[in-house]
Amino acid sequence: MNLLFLAQAAPQAPQDLFGRAFEIFHLGGPVMWPILLVSLMGTTVALERLFAIWKYNTANLYFSKTQKAIFELTREGRFQEAAERAAKGDSPVCRILAQALNNRELGFQETLEAASQLEINSLRRGLSVLDTSITVAPMLGILGTVTGIINTFNLLSAVGADDPHKATAGLAEALITTAAGLIVAIGCLFPFNYLVSQVKRRTTELEQIIHHFEIAFNTGAAKRAAGPERGADAQRKE
Repeated sequence: MNLLFLAQAAPQAPQDLFGRAFEIFHLGGPVMWPILLVSLMGTTVALERLFAIWKYNTANLYFSKTQKAIFELTREGRFQEAAERAAKGDSPVCRILAQALNNRELGFQETLEAASQLEINSLRRGLSVLDTSITVAPMLGILGTVTGIINTFNLLSAVGADDPHKATAGLAEALITTAAGLIVAIGCLFPFNYLVSQVKRRTTELEQIIHHFEIAFNTGAAKRAAGPERGADAQRKE
């Protein structure tokens, strides 16, 4: 309400919405420019990260049948077939399983953990920018409040107490920058919390997948080891 009142009280204020917004931005003073920059940066990162989460979830859902087939082949000890099947799946989980199967002779578990960590790190990318935007935007608003109050006192000292209406520009700057900083911070807070919760869920999901895949790999390795022994026992009986 205060911002709308200030915009309406401004001399020759335009009647269209864009004009009102520009007038409010102008009344906010020079601190509004870094607040605008933080807003654009936070919005861009939030949209890009939301799309990345959607792409991650969609890919894993689309290749869910492929992932089950990889588990079955691995459990049967058919590692090469499982690796070839995983290489055809264009999803984060399939990429993790493919790297682990291709490096099964050198370090299966280490590769599995490293590949999953890379996928989680890719989901975390950009969250620090949102976190910084949430912290910096209110601080810039406070800075605008301080500069607005300073301008108010300077105007009052220049015109005196007989005409205090001329000092309203400084008060408008103080109020508008504070409101703008809080709006930017609140706008970045909601997607940030959602993205953090998604990263935590995907991390827990990958930990469970890794655990089950290690069991499937150990089962398949045991079957492959038991195969030649059974063949040797059958030859002895004959």
